[in-house]
Amino acid sequence: MFFLFYVGLLLMMLFILQAVAFFTLLERHFLGGSQCRIGPNKVGYSGILQAFFDGFKLIKKEQLLFYFSSYVSFLFVPLCGFVLMFFFWFTLPYFFSFLSFDYSGIFLLCLMGFSVYPVMLSGIFSGGKYSFLGGMRSCAQSYSYEIAFSVYLIIFFVFNKCFFLSSSFVFLFFLFFLPFFCLVLIDLHRVPFDFSESEKKLVSGYNLNYSSVGFAFLFLGEYGNLLYFSFLTSCFFFDMSFVFFYLISCVIVFSRSSYPRFRFDMMMGMCWFVILPLGLYIFGFFYVIFMF
Repeated sequence: MFFLFYVGLLLMMLFILQAVAFFTLLERHFLGGSQCRIGPNKVGYSGILQAFFDGFKLIKKEQLLFYFSSYVSFLFVPLCGFVLMFFFWFTLPYFFSFLSFDYSGIFLLCLMGFSVYPVMLSGIFSGGKYSFLGGMRSCAQSYSYEIAFSVYLIIFFVFNKCFFLSSSFVFLFFLFFLPFFCLVLIDLHRVPFDFSESEKKLVSGYNLNYSSVGFAFLFLGEYGNLLYFSFLTSCFFFDMSFVFFYLISCVIVFSRSSYPRFRFDMMMGMCWFVILPLGLYIFGFFYVIFMF
């Protein structure tokens, strides 16, 4: 029993990493096509090996340890973010029945709250003022929208009358598909809400001092979460359809080349004055209908 558990766990990790590698290749091809240029096409057949060789090149780079940074914490925080990404996938019981549990929704809320710390601590333990300011800005964005995200997740729990993540297709759910999808983009730091990425204009933000393996862990964790939340959206709104999972992932990619970036104050105002009140109204509506 334990042998099957560890084998399944290892296979899941390998498949997720492989999916992340090919998704980055797909994103580069899509962005190249949207900008009328050729994407990666040199390494391997049609560039299919480009993602793997980019990973090897990144690992070969030197990781500088700065005198004013905390060495152990500086290297440990990206690893925590990378491991945390796998914990998100454990909340989906559809394929990994050996990890199913009755309170996976509560566990998801806890993981979302904890996922802010790798971003914040990576900026703090770098020891530089620019990385510190970038980490704080990213944390302000994540903390604010986690409140609204939790409200929308509770709506699903109220409908299912349990804290277990399960696929569903209810027409009324489309009342909040658009705000939920905006929350996914914001939680993933994707365009037009990619303020952690826009820190590159201000000397790269929280990942300023990371390179080599540390940057690879941050990068893999980010794209692993992108695939997870795309699949979670497909489960909630489209009854776990793989077609819609692919379409949602493509929309997230194409938004990067289609929309301008919001201003930071406009994004925070949209959270507290639009998305959160709308979520509370919808929560009250679903509570009255399905609980009584």
